[in-house]
Amino acid sequence: MLPDFRPRILFASLALALSNPVLAESPRLQLDIAAQPLNEAVARLSREYDVVIISPAGSNMDIRLQPVSGNMTLAEALNQALSHTQLRAVKDDNGSIIITTSEKQPSARSTVKPTRPDGRQPRVEEVVVTAQKTVKNLQQVAAAVSSVSGNELNSLNIGNPFDMSNKVPGLVVSSVQGYRPTISIRGVGNEIPDNAGTKQAVAFHVDGVFMANDYALWADLFDIDRIEITRGPDGTLYGNSSTGGALNVITQKPDFTRSGGYAELALGTYQQQEFRGAFNMAVSPSVAIRLAASHRENKGYSKNLAIDGYRLDDRDNQTYKAQLSWQPNDQVSLLLQQQNFTSDTHGPALKGGFDMISDDPREVSHDTAEFYKLDTSLTSLHLDWQLDVANLNAVVSRQRYDMRRRLDFDRSSLTANDPAPLPLTGELDLLGEAPIPQFVGNLSQLDHSYTAEINLTSAADESGIQWVIGAFYLDTEVFSNTRNFYDADRDGNPVNEVVQGPNIFANNADIDFINSDYRNFNSYALFGQVTYPLSDKLNLTGGLRYTKNKFEDERCSLNCVPDRSPISSRPEDETDNITGKLAADYQWSDTAMSYFSVATGIKPAGSNSSSDTRFFPEVFDQERVLSYELGNKLDLWQQRLRINTAVFFYDYKDYLFESSGIGRFASGASNLPEAEIYGLELEANAFLTPSLTLDLNLSAMDSEITEGRDAIDRAEAENLSVGLIISGADTEVINAVRESTAIDLTGNKLAKIPDLTANLRLTHELALGNGNLLSSLGFSYRSEYYSRVFNSPVRDKVPSSSRYDMNIRYQPDFAQWHVELNVQNLFDKDDIASRYTDTFGLGFTSDQYMAPRTVTVRGRYHF
Repeated sequence: MLPDFRPRILFASLALALSNPVLAESPRLQLDIAAQPLNEAVARLSREYDVVIISPAGSNMDIRLQPVSGNMTLAEALNQALSHTQLRAVKDDNGSIIITTSEKQPSARSTVKPTRPDGRQPRVEEVVVTAQKTVKNLQQVAAAVSSVSGNELNSLNIGNPFDMSNKVPGLVVSSVQGYRPTISIRGVGNEIPDNAGTKQAVAFHVDGVFMANDYALWADLFDIDRIEITRGPDGTLYGNSSTGGALNVITQKPDFTRSGGYAELALGTYQQQEFRGAFNMAVSPSVAIRLAASHRENKGYSKNLAIDGYRLDDRDNQTYKAQLSWQPNDQVSLLLQQQNFTSDTHGPALKGGFDMISDDPREVSHDTAEFYKLDTSLTSLHLDWQLDVANLNAVVSRQRYDMRRRLDFDRSSLTANDPAPLPLTGELDLLGEAPIPQFVGNLSQLDHSYTAEINLTSAADESGIQWVIGAFYLDTEVFSNTRNFYDADRDGNPVNEVVQGPNIFANNADIDFINSDYRNFNSYALFGQVTYPLSDKLNLTGGLRYTKNKFEDERCSLNCVPDRSPISSRPEDETDNITGKLAADYQWSDTAMSYFSVATGIKPAGSNSSSDTRFFPEVFDQERVLSYELGNKLDLWQQRLRINTAVFFYDYKDYLFESSGIGRFASGASNLPEAEIYGLELEANAFLTPSLTLDLNLSAMDSEITEGRDAIDRAEAENLSVGLIISGADTEVINAVRESTAIDLTGNKLAKIPDLTANLRLTHELALGNGNLLSSLGFSYRSEYYSRVFNSPVRDKVPSSSRYDMNIRYQPDFAQWHVELNVQNLFDKDDIASRYTDTFGLGFTSDQYMAPRTVTVRGRYHF
């Protein structure tokens, strides 16, 4: 608990923002760059503005710039003019401009040597992002945005978005029983992920395409240019509205200027094998193709003692990407993309329940042969058209997600013939005081989604006015089937998994829960945002969004037979919303700016498979977030130190969470009327010496449910009713006991909000006689937090965690290859990555642990 946290951080950040030193300011230039070959532009701009511009070797005459005009720095202008290529303009240590490919982008940590006699010190690199739908220096974006480059993904051993947890301020990633990932930013996420129809609070995009299902988060990250993370509600820039923020993965694109690629091989502990490669083919000056493939495999971090040789926490992933780019002229370009991902594993080692055979967190005893299989597909078509007064961008996509999972629901090898794992003390009021029956869960989901988005973005002009208008459409169909079975008569025999109508329960007493749903969700939106310069330093931004959401569900619950009959309910709902954003930013100098914003966001409503008059409805309400944010971005010490800060306060209404019902089969989403979240974030980068850099991310947050409601924790209800169920008590008696476990959640904390997270990394560059050695040591810390809003000290409190990671990379001079050694979890700590309490079944709580110490040797060759 952080006492009196809000006023302290707000005043501290306000004082920092208002005390910015006005540094020596380099005047921005009124530039007008016509469409022309790159080599001609380099020669003219170098001569005209007396600056050294270094362009890549090769056929530069084949690269043509797009026309750019407006008031900006020379590097910003070049980046806009090169935005349709794989080239990027970056300032080096001397203030010169280097134009290079994204794959080999130099930075302030690169080996570019000073050429001026003044021996100027290296500076923190300029990071260019497109989070505001325009190419812009991150330090001039009036929002909390982080960027992770493709090279950093390797050094940080980030294989998918799940691995980014705690490495970006406010970002926490967890999973439901290890199968469905959930991502939260500043405590805003998805607390009802068991419900297949719920939408993400954090929008996940790949090259601007909104990914309609959370399963996309499992896809391998490779052949990536960068990942941009925007924190806070958004709906006036991106097609899909979000309440928590957005992740946008920008992949490497086809290059018209050269053919070539790379091949990468990695070997490591736990029989880790990885192969990645990409090949770019410049078919002509206007046509290019890029192909990429990845295979990632390990034999599993955890041992299953109940099934010989059946290890868990394994990986077997394949990813394939194909891109075709056509640029018929300087104004128009088309990009067709196809991405496929498949994963076939035994699934996660969920340690919990009454699995007491081993105390080793890397050993479990599950007598069910579990599996997790996932296939995803993304097809997208992108159009970019540079008009005279605006830039037109359109993208359409087709997505498919196919998930199958089998789970040992009781998390043990116990049967009803085994003794109870806990001694009986007094009345039977704990599950463990009775023999544990075998419990098996099966789930499959098939998702077909279609998206379409169109944007018009203003072209740069003398007025400095920037605007974006757009429209968005989403159509999603989800088919889900749940088949849960348990040893109902506690005879210790294997459960019967036959489902046969017309009355399935009469034909099989071992059926616990059967559910077959069809869900259709549609979203239509119009949105826009405009930034108006009130002066050379002060900008005002305003945006609005109109969204119409509609869902029509068809549910077959409890007594379903294989042909989905009878249909038990057809819930539907339709909502219209207007959300918006208002912001102001002040540019104190070229290296200092402050901003303040107010924004709103909506997360759509949905339906439950059942309802309970007191605890959850059939149709739950949409979430609403009102955000206030004050931020500051500052470069100091001759731009060798960068400090970005933000403080925020969220007024949260109708927060969605999962409550059990009175009946044994009842559980669903419900809304908490009022809650609040507040916090402080800091990102810092510094050159401590010319060869030693420090990167620091820090987030401090707190929350409170200011107006709660009564809710039932399934685990508590199962504990207190187990004795009555075994004794054959009347349903009314059992339900009365279960209802008595309800508690008022007012005053509790929200889920997945650690008081403090921190990530620190030291990077050292050593010039050897024949190459460079780049070494980094990272430290991550996350304080304890609650996994659910029930705040149970036994089930919900996730202990704090900390770990060290190390990476050493050797890059020979004038060579096309490099090799690196990566060690994750250096001291082999057994910290919990995710904790989950079942909302169905017996309410067992289980932990998924972070990977143990892994050692990987990786080599890459460019050709």
